Amino acid sequence: PLLRQLAAIGNNLNQTARKVNSGQWSSGDRVQVVAALMAIGDELRRLRLAVREQGARDDS
Repeated sequence: PLLRQLAAIGNNLNQTARKVNSGQWSSGDRVQVVAALMAIGDELRRLRLAVREQGARDDS
């Protein structure tokens, strides 16, 4: 379930990124939002890896 939830969060981030790239916001706002999205994406990748590693340990 956790990996599914993380995937859903990732999908929401992708939708937000598309909105940012639609040109509705100023370039300064876009830079700030994209930087935040990148940081969130990095953290999600770390969480996914940690969950997978924990699952592998639990299976041994």
